[in-house]
Amino acid sequence: MLFAYSGKDESRHQALFEQMYRQRYEIYVKRRKWGGLKPVGDQERDEFDTASAIYLVALDAEDEILAGLRLLPTTRPHILGELFPHLALDGVPVGTDILELTRFYVAPFRSSRAVRDWLVGVLCAGMIEYCLINNVRQVTNVIDTFLLKLMLSMEWRVRPLGVPKPYPEGEAVAVIIDMTAAILESTRRTKGVIGPVLSRPGFERARIPAAIRTQAEVPFGLQQ
Repeated sequence: MLFAYSGKDESRHQALFEQMYRQRYEIYVKRRKWGGLKPVGDQERDEFDTASAIYLVALDAEDEILAGLRLLPTTRPHILGELFPHLALDGVPVGTDILELTRFYVAPFRSSRAVRDWLVGVLCAGMIEYCLINNVRQVTNVIDTFLLKLMLSMEWRVRPLGVPKPYPEGEAVAVIIDMTAAILESTRRTKGVIGPVLSRPGFERARIPAAIRTQAEVPFGLQQ
């Protein structure tokens, strides 16, 4: 269901990356109107889209991206460290076992709230699986404060790194989240995700049926 790529893979999967950048443009530039972004044509990409970035994408059977996110090493330039260090009152957490979560989205296709909520669960569960497999202990994130409700609904242990601060398009807070087997279980349970979702060598996962883009409910067999 969920596939991991690094920035080094872009030249071999150019169409996939361009699709992702176009989706990010639609969401962050056109819909959310983040004024600080500098899109390239109809693609949203920034200085953090480097060879060291990790991308997790949920692909359907027709190679359409249904949802995606980006993980950045905190030992390299990343959003909290470079753009929002003032949100971390005791300093920006950095380490080889800490990644930063950025550009989390469900693709801009028409679907029901139930389908989109399930895709959020798939993406979150896959991120936790990736972290546990790769010995990543924690994930940092600069989020809009309204997203705290989503994280807490999955029973995540979320620790604010500072107080919320306004920015032109809303109010942001920096948080750090422990990556544990317990929150993987609670994410699956609260979002109706069955078992592992992350494909990797020796553990291939089936693609999500393309029909999900027009269905009102998650197809039987994909959801509990």
